[in-house]
Amino acid sequence: MTQAVYVDTQDLPLARLSPFPGNARRGDPAIILQSLVRNGQFRSLIVRETADTLVVLAGNHTLQALLAHGPGPCGMTTTTEDGELPCALCGGQEWEPAARCEIVTCDDATATRINLVDNKAAQAGGWDQEALADLIAGLDGDLDGTGYTDADLDKLVAAIEEAYEDEEEEPEQPTEAAAASPAEPATSSAAPASGDTIPEGPPPGTVAPPLPDGTRSMLLTYPAADRDEAARLVVAAREVFPAEDAAVIVLRALRTLVAVLDSRHAHDGVVTVQALLRAAGAPEA
Repeated sequence: MTQAVYVDTQDLPLARLSPFPGNARRGDPAIILQSLVRNGQFRSLIVRETADTLVVLAGNHTLQALLAHGPGPCGMTTTTEDGELPCALCGGQEWEPAARCEIVTCDDATATRINLVDNKAAQAGGWDQEALADLIAGLDGDLDGTGYTDADLDKLVAAIEEAYEDEEEEPEQPTEAAAASPAEPATSSAAPASGDTIPEGPPPGTVAPPLPDGTRSMLLTYPAADRDEAARLVVAAREVFPAEDAAVIVLRALRTLVAVLDSRHAHDGVVTVQALLRAAGAPEA
């Protein structure tokens, strides 16, 4: 039989259950017991039935936690806003330790596969730290039965904040095109026809001043001919918008350049001055 076949779900005395031989996973029965006391047994054990045994394939650490609880009453309670809650397993009453079990039949190899994948899946993948912090914080400090503590939440929040700080401090990387070519920046010193010049950037090896909040730097590279055209457009934009700062002037020039490039694909190859001004963002006359 190469696949597990479901038989039944029963509450079985712990004395009838045997742990999986050679179970390689090392869990924390103490944390599981805290959850059982607060939440009860919300997940069945997966038990393989053979002619003479009932072996736990998945849930071996829950079995250990139930054994650690022992017979009731255990005397354990949980403090909540509504008062003291008795243990969710024994209810503060006489109780013979038992577990809800889903019983299956299978061969030895399938039993081993089930045990391995259950243990592997429990530790596979990672965490969305922000989502985890939101879930924990949403319990308003009542973390009994979650496996987490207030200290865990503090560490998680600190880790998230540190990650954000590292991300903000990480220098921006040049684009692939810019990294591949040592071309000069768009702010060329080539003199346009009017005799005006575009200011040079900071000399090589110097540190540029910090950017204002909410802004980002951008490196543009051009072939020589296009660079000169862009420089002329920047000068023209400065004349049309003398009150704007440098970043806005460059943006106006780029918009105009786009309009010029679009005009080359027009049916008559002509673009009007009005269209260029509109592209640059000039107010309507």
